[in-house]
Amino acid sequence: MGAKVKNPRKKFLWSIMFPKHPINTYLFQSCTLPDIEIDQVAHGDVNRDVKTAGRVTIGNLIVEKLMTTAGSDTWLHDWLYSCQDHIVGGGLVPSQYWETAIVNELAEDGVSVLNTHVFEEVWPCKITGLDLDRMASENTIESIEFSVGTADKY
Repeated sequence: MGAKVKNPRKKFLWSIMFPKHPINTYLFQSCTLPDIEIDQVAHGDVNRDVKTAGRVTIGNLIVEKLMTTAGSDTWLHDWLYSCQDHIVGGGLVPSQYWETAIVNELAEDGVSVLNTHVFEEVWPCKITGLDLDRMASENTIESIEFSVGTADKY
């Protein structure tokens, strides 16, 4: 008899937190974790390329958030404008607008955490404009990209 195989992880079992912003994690409909890429640096000390690790590039964290009718929801725009205010000019220094984002992959029970992804030096770099349509009936979803400085998984 072979080993018993557990069920595979489901894409819908996750939660996201921004510790400085106590928001409802269930408003977030989708989340794409950033790619992590390490450049390969070739050295020529021998008759072949010897490859070593170079600079690290971390992609953006992309989320889609449901907009509700419970009232105004401007915390993302306020955060974006604290980075670079295009209306009055200027912005805060990075250490003042960098924040943390935590994404938990959850087990089948929807509570137990399988893996935690911690992203530091996070700030909103793009908020996609809303697509409003008088003939549509689907929910309004806000798409946000966050720049990520460091990424850890445990």
